[in-house]
Parts: sequence; C-alpha cells; structure tokens
Amino acid sequence: MAELDQRALLEEFHRRALLQDSAREVVAGIRRELFDKQLAFWDDPSVNKAALCTRRAGKTSMWARYCTATALLNPRGLIRIWGINRLRTKQLLWSEFVDVCTRHKIRIKAHETELSIKFENGAEIRLLGADKDKEAQKKRGDKTILEVVLEAQLFGSYLQTLVEEVVEPCTFDLGGTICLEGTPGPICGGYWYDVTGREDSLGRWTSNGGVHSDENGEDKTIGAGWSCHRWSVLDNPFLPKARTELVKLKKKRNWKDDSPTYVREWLGKWVNDFGTLYYKFDPIRNTYNPDEVQPWGPGWMHVLGWDLGARDDMALVVWAWHPHKEGLYEAFSWKKPGALADEVMEQVRRLDRAGVSGVPLNIIRRWADTGGGGNMLVNEVAARHKMAFEPAKKSEKWEHVLLMNDDFLSGRIKCRQGSVLAQEYAALQKDPDWPPPDSPEKPPREEPSCPNHCADAGLYSYRGAWHYLHTEEDKPSPRGSDGWFAKQAREMEESVLQQARRERDLEEEWLI
Repeated sequence: MAELDQRALLEEFHRRALLQDSAREVVAGIRRELFDKQLAFWDDPSVNKAALCTRRAGKTSMWARYCTATALLNPRGLIRIWGINRLRTKQLLWSEFVDVCTRHKIRIKAHETELSIKFENGAEIRLLGADKDKEAQKKRGDKTILEVVLEAQLFGSYLQTLVEEVVEPCTFDLGGTICLEGTPGPICGGYWYDVTGREDSLGRWTSNGGVHSDENGEDKTIGAGWSCHRWSVLDNPFLPKARTELVKLKKKRNWKDDSPTYVREWLGKWVNDFGTLYYKFDPIRNTYNPDEVQPWGPGWMHVLGWDLGARDDMALVVWAWHPHKEGLYEAFSWKKPGALADEVMEQVRRLDRAGVSGVPLNIIRRWADTGGGGNMLVNEVAARHKMAFEPAKKSEKWEHVLLMNDDFLSGRIKCRQGSVLAQEYAALQKDPDWPPPDSPEKPPREEPSCPNHCADAGLYSYRGAWHYLHTEEDKPSPRGSDGWFAKQAREMEESVLQQARRERDLEEEWLI
C-alpha cells in the first residue's frame, strides 16, 4: 500500500511538472502577442502597478494575456478583475479571455453566468463589479495572487476604499500584485490622480502621491509607492494608421492641441476638463471649509432631499441658506448602498435632534424620490415615523440642472470639502454617447457608470431652496457717526409720535 501511495505521489508530481513545463511554453507564446510597452508593464516586479493610457492603447488585450499567464504559472491561484460593474467587466474582457484560451489550446471551464474561468491547475480568474460597496465588501476574505481594477477613472472616491479596504488585504498572504488601469479623469484630483503622479515643469512625471489631511487633521501621503507606466495609442504597433486617424479625428471634432478632451483621452495627460462634467462643479470655487463656515444655527434654514435605492445607494442631502447671507451651502450629505428605510430615518431624526455639530438643523421641507415603487415606501415611512416627505419633481430635470450650473459657475453653491456630494459632483460626467446623432436636440444625460445618487438628492432639494431671495442685513452705524445720529433722531421722532398716539387714544376713550 505504501508503495502504491508513493507511486501515485510521484506520478502526480510528474504530471504537475509536465503541466508547468507546458504552461511556460504557452506563456512564451502569449508574450509574443504583446508589444514593448505592455511587456514592460508585465515584467515590472512592483507589487503596486498602474497603467495610465489613452484610448485604443491596448490595455484590454494586455489584461486577457497577463491574467491568463499568471493563472497558468500559479497553480490554485486566484486572480480577480474589477470593473465599474459586472456587465462592463464582461463586455471588456470575457470574449478576450475565451479567444486567448481557444487560440493557445488552454483547457478551461468557463462559467459565463458566474463570470469565472477555471484552469486545469486549479487557478481561477473571476470578473467582478464594484458598483455596490456591500457586494464588494463580501469579497474581503479571498486570498489572491493578482488584482486588476479596470477604468480606474470611473470609480471616483470609491477607488481608494476598494484598493485599501477590499483588494490590498487579500493580496497580503501570497504577496500578490495590484494593478490599476485607465485614462486620466476629468478633474486633477483624487486617488487615481495621486497614484499616477504629476508632471513637473520639465515635463517629467513623478509618482510620489498626494498629501491630504486625514480625519485627525494630520498630513497623510496618498498614492505613494506605485510604479506608473504610460503609453498612448501611438505606441500601439497593431494600429499603424493611428497617427493619421488621430489627425482626422482632431479636425472632425475641431480640437486644438490643448483641447482638454484631446489631451486627456488621446495624449494621456492630466488636465482639468470641466466641460465633460454634468454639473459645473469646481473643487476650488464650489467648496468651503466647515471649520470656517457653519451653515446652521440662528437664522439658517434647511431643505432635505432623499434619493431612494433598493440595490443602489440610499442618499440624503441637506442644503442651507441664510436670509442675510449670499450662497447655498451643503450642510450634510450621506449615502449607503442597500440601506433600510429605518436607517435613513435615523439619519433624518439625528439631523433634527442634534444636527451636524450638536446644533439641530432647521429643516423646513423634505423631498423624496417617489418614482417606481418609491411612493409606497415613502408613504409607509410617513405613517410609521410620522415624518412627511413631498414627492420630488423629476420633470424638466435638465432645465433645473442649468439653473444649478449657473449657481455653480457664479460660486453661489458651496459644498463641504471632501463630502460624498462633492466627490460625486467632481466625477459625474456627461454621457459621451448622448444625445444620439438622429436626435441632437435632446438634452445631455449623465454617464450611466458614474454614481449620481447624492447629486439627484441634491437636485430634488435644490428646487426648494430660497437662497436667491437673500437681502443685506442692516449693520449698526458706529457710535457718533452721521448714521448713528440719524438713527437716534428717527427713534426719538418715532417715540414722540407713539406718545402722541397713546394720548389721543386715551382722550377718545374718555370722550366715549
């Protein structure tokens, strides 16, 4: 029996050795399908790597080959690929993986429903979506050899949470690698911007991360320690006519060399491109420091908007204004995926009771999204919690977005620095494929892959804000000034007139 066990063990070792030798030959063949920039990224030994590229630079084709090779060389290894949602991940890579494995005669078990590819050596590739934080958090217990995040520019503020709280701990046991890829985002800021570095005055790129203050007010370097690779469509040898086609595209779109969209999408360089944003939000012009301004207390009024989501985020936004101060201020914003109505109401009651900094908010009106099945939920909440919400008006959305954009451009709207609302505004882009060519008169709409739940809640309540009716408060004149003497004279005159009226009323009373 012992001899049989030993023989079986030796045969298994031999089988695995042959499998590894075969895998190395296959990997060598896969590598021959890539060009120098892709191979440089592949061969980089860094555990944190980023690829900042342009459109059509060959990122997608690289991932299908790089991840397949990693699976072949790491028996029982787990590779995970994250997209902004599962459908987007599937659209980008599923066919690519199947094509690579078929062409190189790699035996796999492909489960299209589960978006999972399993190899003979026990390795597995999973395609995942990160649009729901609750679902992403369920993946925290896996041990992975490679993690890839696609189109990092679409994740906004959630990218840091995904990398540091979900992905990074999963690579700890096996010393796995984390890869981020994407094009520059529309705003020069955020985690993706910090990871991919900055260009200095000499045109050199650095990747030292950005310095931000944490919740304790201490400086913290974000995005440091990443090896960043950059290449463009012009580096892709499989598109030999790219330069000629790019010249035609520039002429067709009437782009200049410094047009933000051209610089961002086709040169792969960071530049503020506010024109692509759905709201005209500027992180400098339209934010305020809550340590310097507290939009609550005597005189302040508030309106609240609630955007409902069963599988999407529940979101709350509170705007504040003062009758004698110019501007509309975000007093509070909050969102949570899969939150229950009771959790939302607890947030609202806390705002009524304790406010943001211990000062109750003066919420005079509340709006809620009653579309779809929202009407029944809102009515049930009103009955159970004795809290009434008005139905949010969804008609003429774009017209009200235009009004809001006027306030953004004039600087009248101020969001709290670093709030979830400000983060959404900074990343919410217009849908580049809308309006359709046959209906150019239709208004723009939001890019479907960008979160907009707080933005919608903010738009609902914005309609009920009266910040545009503010008037200047009468300020007391300094003692001894002409204004002070004039006020004293008016008060004395008014006092004499009031005394005369009282005496007259008294005389009339006696006459009766």
